[in-house]
Amino acid sequence: MVKRTFLLLLFLPSILWAQNTKVDSLNRLLSLAKSDTARLRYRYEIASESKNFKVETYESINTEAKRLKLRKIEGNCMAALGNIYRNTGDLGKATNCYIACLKIMQELNDKKGAATATNGLGLIYRATGDTLKAIEYFNEAYEIAEGIGYKEEMSASLNSLAIVERNRGHYEKAVDYYSKSLALRIESKDDFGIAETTLNLGTLYKTRKEMTLAKDYLNKSYELFKKLKDNQGMSYSLNNLAGIYLGEKNYGDAEKYSKISLQLGRETGFPKMIRNASQTLYKIYNATGKYKDALDMHLLFIKMRDSISDQDLREASIKSSLKFDYDKKATADSVRVGKEKEVVAAQLAQEETQRYALYGGLLLTIVFGGFIFNRFRITQKQNKIIEQQKQDVDQKNLLIEVKQKEIIDSTNYAKRIQYTLLAHDDLLKSNLSSHFVLFKPKDIVSGDFYWATRKGDKFYLAVCDSTGHGVPGAFMSLLNIGFLAEAINEKGIEKPNEVFEFVRQRLIDNISKEGQKDGFDGILVCFDSKTKQVSYAAANNVPLVISNNTIIELEGDRIPVGISERMNTFKLHNITLKPGDMLYLYTDGYADQFGGPKGKKLKYKQLDQLLLSNHKESTQKQSDVLLEHFNSWKGSLEQVDDVLVMGIKV
Repeated sequence: MVKRTFLLLLFLPSILWAQNTKVDSLNRLLSLAKSDTARLRYRYEIASESKNFKVETYESINTEAKRLKLRKIEGNCMAALGNIYRNTGDLGKATNCYIACLKIMQELNDKKGAATATNGLGLIYRATGDTLKAIEYFNEAYEIAEGIGYKEEMSASLNSLAIVERNRGHYEKAVDYYSKSLALRIESKDDFGIAETTLNLGTLYKTRKEMTLAKDYLNKSYELFKKLKDNQGMSYSLNNLAGIYLGEKNYGDAEKYSKISLQLGRETGFPKMIRNASQTLYKIYNATGKYKDALDMHLLFIKMRDSISDQDLREASIKSSLKFDYDKKATADSVRVGKEKEVVAAQLAQEETQRYALYGGLLLTIVFGGFIFNRFRITQKQNKIIEQQKQDVDQKNLLIEVKQKEIIDSTNYAKRIQYTLLAHDDLLKSNLSSHFVLFKPKDIVSGDFYWATRKGDKFYLAVCDSTGHGVPGAFMSLLNIGFLAEAINEKGIEKPNEVFEFVRQRLIDNISKEGQKDGFDGILVCFDSKTKQVSYAAANNVPLVISNNTIIELEGDRIPVGISERMNTFKLHNITLKPGDMLYLYTDGYADQFGGPKGKKLKYKQLDQLLLSNHKESTQKQSDVLLEHFNSWKGSLEQVDDVLVMGIKV
């Protein structure tokens, strides 16, 4: 039986070729080890009681050695099972396996096994978001491994610490840990470890926007994982590469890599791999106008995301950890109490003359014990009440989390709908020579919107700020877009000021019957490709033109599109533009942002000067400068409103 067990262990890598097979094979091996251990213990006990004890002593020692080997197999199986359950997202079972492994390795004084199990527990805490506990376990695992020169586990602990520091935004620390880990793994010729750390460095450089280094490391990690035939590693490498190409708008390569990543994830059955790849494909399809495919990928992403319940897993991890701590304490206490009883028994035997004094002391102890027991019962009742109250609070918090998730999912779906109605980038590119759009909603959905349409020889472009922001603002933006489209595309109204008049009346007729002053401020520009004329209407906003290094202030009407105190007629304005001129359209969100050294508003003057100083740069560069300046000005303060700035180069 022992020989069969070791043969199974020897050929374990070839047996464990798929996830379910891995779990079944390890459980069978574990069962064999436990059954053999029980049989060997029985033989040891029989040998101890035998008349031929001296003859049986050698066999019993040999039997105990076999039992220890089987016990170690049991520990290794628990560690392997822990890894499988962790990779498939079942962190509760993974935690129990790691704790069982740690107890066995401590019993056997096996430092290597203890370091591996401790690092595994750190990975569980990192997955459940308990960063400090994770760091504590990773450092403990590193110290155990360093004490015995176990380079493989030293490098694994450093790699885990690097991931924690990366997630905390401490990128320099993360690079340092990764570099040390990679050096140890190269030194110990750990092929899988080298591939893993290379992948991690690639994702870190991607986070730091160092895309050349990121691509280099990610391509290397893919090739390394490919040689190892590791689907999980290949999937993560390709999905990260797809994310980089998506950011570069290289949609062809992005789609190719993310599709392969998704296929690998489906073959392996790991929810996180499928979730990551489907999310990337959703972004690609949404950007390329394949909205049906985008919706399919979004639904798959939500399904995979919901299958990973971090809160339940965190509770399972913590409860198992506490149980293990309690087991250790209970064992230590039982040993201590046993020793104390022996000492007391010896003293009673030696000090016969003090027996009555001891009886008196015992009586006092009983009385005192009764008092303590009574207090214990009261405390237990109080603890039950507190525990019940805690359960009630936890249930309410869980209900709140579910409702919040439903609201966020609904709002994200509304965002997708709103974005499909905004001016598509292909439409803008086909009608404008060069342009940029800086669009940064305060919430998931926005009250600001930019919309465009072409009617015959005329191209219309609107940049507007609806009443409110968030969900109410988004509803208003959808309504306003609908009325603008109706005026131009259905009613055939050509002049921008008359379009505003029509939309204002539609708003008054539909939503202002009880005096609500809902509507929008904005600009509607008409580019006539036949006459080469540019005209516009402006409501509580004006466009900005920069020509010959000079800001040209244009006119507008100080009334909104909607009901107001003054109901003046909107005026039609004409613009004369020359090649090289810049036309800017923006809402008030950028200028109204609080920040800077004194926490004050940015204001329009500073915005106009920023546009003037950068108007000769490319439109993409102008957009980057505006976004960087906005984030720097805002700092840690909250964004106060939706932000929309659009620039058009003539």
